[in-house]
Amino acid sequence: MAGQFQVAYAFATPSSTGDTTIVAAQTGQRIIVLQLCVITSNSNTVKFQTSSGPADISCTWPLAQNGGFVLPYSELGWMQTNIGDALMFAQTTAVSTAIQLVWCPANF
Repeated sequence: MAGQFQVAYAFATPSSTGDTTIVAAQTGQRIIVLQLCVITSNSNTVKFQTSSGPADISCTWPLAQNGGFVLPYSELGWMQTNIGDALMFAQTTAVSTAIQLVWCPANF
């Protein structure tokens, strides 16, 4: 899939609870996350959402202090937003959390 699309890179370091936009909505496109890294500075619970609703597009991951995870490159993607939605990140604790990802737009 990624060979057919232009990939892009995004990062954020949210430090408040609630929803944070990681990738702005793409008109007529969905956002497909191809690769991802998340690390939090303290115990936290995190998930990704599509901005309509917002609705969950990932499971909820409980993370320990200085914990995190990596989702390696997947040609098919790990998660996707609804068409025309932003990619959102939600966390339950007001701590610094680092997010780095590779994504591509798609119109299907």
